[in-house]
Amino acid sequence: MTFIRFDKQAIAARSIIWLEGDWNYTRIYQQDKPTKMSAYTLKWYQEQLADFIRVRKDAIVNPQHIRAVLSTPSQPRRLRLLLSNGDEVEVARRRQVFVKRRLQDGQYEKGPLHAAN
Repeated sequence: MTFIRFDKQAIAARSIIWLEGDWNYTRIYQQDKPTKMSAYTLKWYQEQLADFIRVRKDAIVNPQHIRAVLSTPSQPRRLRLLLSNGDEVEVARRRQVFVKRRLQDGQYEKGPLHAAN
């Protein structure tokens, strides 16, 4: 099991749903816990959490918390990930192929993953 440090505490990687970069700070979204703000950069977290997927320059998601890949008929090229906490994170256009491959490789034991409209 992987842990990361936060304010003299250890956070289990599996409890992290996603991380959002905000300049030199990172917001950590966890299951059933309030959002935390960390003074480490998103790049630092990406190095620590190798299984997580960088979906855009300011967001990394835990693939185990992805519940669906969403697109709309009016904007079929715009992909969003529905996460276990109900958040939707948009995937950058240039990262869409990479994200789809990572999810389809079956590297992850995760909840039901399906394409939804």
